[in-house]
Amino acid sequence: MEKNLKPQKEVERFMIKPHYGLFLGVIVNKNTDIEDETDDGKVHQIIKGTTFTTIKKEEKEKDGIKIAENSKLIVEVPEGTRLIWVEGQGYILPDFELKTTKEVIEDMECIKEF
Repeated sequence: MEKNLKPQKEVERFMIKPHYGLFLGVIVNKNTDIEDETDDGKVHQIIKGTTFTTIKKEEKEKDGIKIAENSKLIVEVPEGTRLIWVEGQGYILPDFELKTTKEVIEDMECIKEF
């Protein structure tokens, strides 16, 4: 039985549409020297070299119960760690890989039509 196949003459390259949202942040290195806090003053952070310190002071009330949180978290992060700024939380370690816009453009140049 002979098949009447019509092979595709041109094949397109597709990719999953990237997320184009931009985040403000910092790449930590041995010379990083940042001290900042959230607009509400509840989170104060210091990044000195690769030492990332978060001090949180918050008081709230829930169902008539007063809750006070006073905490200090110190994390040693490797050089090259990328932190993003989230209002109300300060700098955070994101759960996803981040690239600078320059790196994204370089990646796109690499995968242009062959």
